[in-house]
Amino acid sequence: MTDPVFATEDGADVVLLMRAHRRLRDLAVQLEVAPFADQTAATMRAYLDEDAAPAQDAFARWAALPQAVRDKLAARMRQEQP
Repeated sequence: MTDPVFATEDGADVVLLMRAHRRLRDLAVQLEVAPFADQTAATMRAYLDEDAAPAQDAFARWAALPQAVRDKLAARMRQEQP
């Protein structure tokens, strides 16, 4: 049996969730350092416009997977983070 990959066979949801996670980490830093800066607002707006809805959909698909599959994918995602 092959590794389960959700949504698409090429693992697009995993890539999307990892990208959204990175962008949210960067946004969290900006919110701590300069919460009212124009750049922080622009970063937040860009995330909401570009990644929020697709990431929410991908997360819903991930959450619908069996726990064992989610655990395996989460471990893989942690290993692939820079």
